[in-house]
Amino acid sequence: MSASRCLALSLLLSLGAAAAEGPTPAQRKEAATHYQRGVSLSKEGNYPAALAEFRAAYQAAPSFEVLFNIGLCERRAFKYGQSLRTFGEYLRLGGDKVPADRRAAVAKEIEQVRSLTAPVAIIVEGEPAVITIDGEREGLTPLSEFAPLGPGKHLIRAEREGDVAEERSIEVVSGQAQAVQFSLRSLTRPVEVNLETRPPGAMVSIDQEPAARAPRTVKLKPGTHEVVAKLEGYTPTRTDVVVQPGQGRSVTVELAPVPPAVTTSRRFPVLGVTLISAGLISSGLGLYFAAQAGTTASQVTRFAQSGGVTWDAAWTKTERAGQQQQLAAQVLLGAGGALALSGLVATFLSAFSEPGAAPSAQVLILPSSTGVSASCAVSF
Repeated sequence: MSASRCLALSLLLSLGAAAAEGPTPAQRKEAATHYQRGVSLSKEGNYPAALAEFRAAYQAAPSFEVLFNIGLCERRAFKYGQSLRTFGEYLRLGGDKVPADRRAAVAKEIEQVRSLTAPVAIIVEGEPAVITIDGEREGLTPLSEFAPLGPGKHLIRAEREGDVAEERSIEVVSGQAQAVQFSLRSLTRPVEVNLETRPPGAMVSIDQEPAARAPRTVKLKPGTHEVVAKLEGYTPTRTDVVVQPGQGRSVTVELAPVPPAVTTSRRFPVLGVTLISAGLISSGLGLYFAAQAGTTASQVTRFAQSGGVTWDAAWTKTERAGQQQQLAAQVLLGAGGALALSGLVATFLSAFSEPGAAPSAQVLILPSSTGVSASCAVSF
């Protein structure tokens, strides 16, 4: 008889026993429906789907007989660890009710499964954690026994409330035992952080709490923390420190020296102001003499137009005085203009001269064909 036909016969036998022990007619009916589907799927060789149906039937109407069918499907779906546990539970719950031939068949299945598997120890430090293997819940740590895994790759996951879940992928070889250890990191448990500054000795505050001198070691909860370092002669530095769950770290805060103060002092433009003042005074005097010269010229003009008065030494003196006043006005106005212009130039250039430079000025007043010429030279 082939293995598939033996399995089908076993499933049918279990179906009949389970149907007879159902708690209620409705549960027996539901169990029978799932069993029939499981039988059909197992005949087709679709053991994962058949396993789901038999598990649903066992949940609807629990019976130790059903565990045999579940164990067979787990065996053929390569869920070796679950198959061993299911067969063991079948023998425990069935006790003397398990026929000798069935007990022998189960013992043979268990022996074959053990020859294909390898014991894997799963250890999780700290509080109990939920262990999942290939998406199936294995149990809560500490596990009472090794997990029997078949050859190939397996994904083991450890989860604990408040901690970061971890996964490990392992390669299993039949008969070769191995151990997998987890050290789950807490999402909330503080971890040690070593804070240093360069240069050392700065006052360091964390999250606006009172500062303490670095280096210092503190315990911080996972997350982002604000660290501010201050040291005399250096610019205060602020930085964000990210703390990962379960991962201590060291942080060095770099401080930059305070840049030297840059002061730009400009002296009062004494020369420029002096030249402008002198130019205004000189121009004012020039205007005064120009007015006097104009008055004298008007007197001479009226005398010349009268035609009846004799020109004498007094009028000659008056005419000479007018000429002198006119010359003085030209000199003073020329010098005043030159001085004022030079003062403006000196004031403007003093804003761009190097501090400490000694400006100087030279004013020249020379006779010319038209009367007089004035010039001013300013150096910075």
